[in-house]
Amino acid sequence: MLASLFGLLAAVLMPLVVPALLPAASAHDTLTSSNPAAGESLEQAPEALELTYSDEVLNLSPAVRLTTSAGEEIFTETPAVSGNTATIDLPPLPADDYQVLWRVVSSDGHPIEGTVDFTVTVGAEPTATADSESEEPKESEEPTAGTDEPSTEDTAAEPAEAQQSEGGLPLGMILGGLALLLLLAAIGAIIVRLRRSPGDNTD
Repeated sequence: MLASLFGLLAAVLMPLVVPALLPAASAHDTLTSSNPAAGESLEQAPEALELTYSDEVLNLSPAVRLTTSAGEEIFTETPAVSGNTATIDLPPLPADDYQVLWRVVSSDGHPIEGTVDFTVTVGAEPTATADSESEEPKESEEPTAGTDEPSTEDTAAEPAEAQQSEGGLPLGMILGGLALLLLLAAIGAIIVRLRRSPGDNTD
């Protein structure tokens, strides 16, 4: 009776006692802090993101996805994992609300994920550099305006050459035509003379 009673108590208490004795084996790593911190508002855009976990995470396909307040994805890249931290460089960010979606593999081999939101109030100034780059082609347009001058000289020289050709070609054609007419007249005179010479003999 006592043995069966102890067996019944063991069967009932074992499922409750074993999880309590092994809490570390069943617990996953968690995100303990981040830089920027969750909910932090920054005047200057951060240059990097650092995620710190409760234990060393495995370097097995970690991923970080950064989106804007409109849900537009800026990038999805692989962070550098070292010990219990994962870091990634950020591009110049304008003023906006951002959300970081991270995914790593916990030290117990289970994937974990979460989000970190932060705000940039002033942000970086990528537009200033973009404007300066856009102005450079305008400066480069000035030499192209100067290169038009030789073309005008060429076009001015072309009428002169045309005038010379127009002045020379008609004169040559006239002289050639006159020579041809003289040659035809001489041939015609010879033919007429030859036709008349038999008649003169018969008379």
